This record gives sequence, structure tokens and C-alpha cells, in this order.
Amino acid sequence: MRPLPLVAVALAPVLALGVFFYARSHRSRVGFSGLVWTFLLGAAVLVPSAAISLTLENLTGWTPRTPSLLGRFAGAMLIVALVEESWKFLVVRLYAYDRPDFDEPYDGIMYAVVAALGFATVENLLYVLAGGFGVGVLRALLVVPGHAFYGVLMGYFLGEARFAGGRVRALRYQLIGFGLAVLAHGVYDFVVFSLDRRPLLILVLPVYALLTWVVFFQATRRHAEQSFRRHPALRDWPAGSDSDREER
Repeated sequence: MRPLPLVAVALAPVLALGVFFYARSHRSRVGFSGLVWTFLLGAAVLVPSAAISLTLENLTGWTPRTPSLLGRFAGAMLIVALVEESWKFLVVRLYAYDRPDFDEPYDGIMYAVVAALGFATVENLLYVLAGGFGVGVLRALLVVPGHAFYGVLMGYFLGEARFAGGRVRALRYQLIGFGLAVLAHGVYDFVVFSLDRRPLLILVLPVYALLTWVVFFQATRRHAEQSFRRHPALRDWPAGSDSDREER
């Protein structure tokens, strides 16, 4: 298959997911230039991320086909998921988090997903151009939505942290979001790495895909409804009690 159609196959899921999350943002004022830079930074950090993962693999001798399932799980978590999600987190935390247009909870999801999609775009192009159309279809159904899913988990709690009303509380939310992104990413990779020894694990993947879309809709709906412009009373939301927030 010619390169141009493969590029289209690789980019299609990224574009579709980007449109989905932007449409869910309702009246968010996140600047387009900020999203573009977040996307580009997310794409750029694939390079140091891959370099660190390869270095760790060489130092430890770990591979995705390590005989021990425990070893595969540890590598999926520490060598792949932790490294990749750390770089995505740094992009959002150091570039986007303190931007003036990060002024609503949903903006955390928007920025984190865009960083994740930037990362996924470069990765997807490399895999699809090397593996062909079938690889592109499989990655469009599972891998690219997976990266967006990790971004939603991270971004949801970054949105909570941005308006938490206290440094300790904000840090707790950031760590929760980062930890959940690493856990979800590591579990997915472990399942994929282990299919040669536990073929029935493939049954986990449809459940994982369904969970991904449930979280997409629920997290984006919840934060979109906490829009300060749609509900001006929410401007006092961080200062209110937990019970007040639940009532709202």
C-alpha cells in the first residue's frame, strides 16, 4: 500500500478524537495556539520517551516477551507506561497548567488529551507505515483511543487540581491523575504483551475499549457541566465545601 493512504489511516483516528473532545468542550476558551503547541510538544516528547525506554530495556534486559508474566507486568508499568505518561504529564504541567486560558475544569482534559494525541500521532505514523493497513485499523480501534483515555484520566484530575483551592489538595489530584494514567496504560500494555502466553486475555480488550468510551463520555460531560460561563455560580466552586460541590 502506498505511503499516502497509510498516512491518512494513521491520522484519521487522531483527527476524529480531537474533533470529539473539542466538540465536548462547549464554551471553553482554550486558545487554538495553546492547543497546537501542546500537540507539538506531545509529539516531540516521543523522542526522549523512546530513548529512555530503550535505555532501560538495554540496562535491564527486559523485553515485551520476557518469559515471566510478573516481569512483563513490571516492564509494562515501569519501562513503558511510567516513562511515556511522565513526559505527557510534564508537557501539560509545565506548559499548559498555568496558562491564563486554563480557566475551567474541562481545560485539563482538553490539554492532556491533545498532548496524548500529539504523542500518539508520531507513534502511529511509525507503526502504520511499517506495518501496513491492518496495523492502522487495529491501532485506530485500540491504541490511539487508549492514549486519549490516559489523557482523560490525567486531565480530569489536573482540572480538579487547577481549581482545588489549596496546594496540598492540588498536588493530591495531580498525583491521582498521573497514577491512574500510568496504571491504565501499564495494564493495557501488559495484556497486549501477554497474549502469546494467555490468549484469552484478548477478551479483556473489548471490555477495555468499552470502558474507554464510558470514561470519555462521563468525564467530559461532568467537567463540561462545571463550566463557569454556563453556570457563573461555579466561580466560587473551589472555595466551597465538598457537600456544596456535590449539590451543584
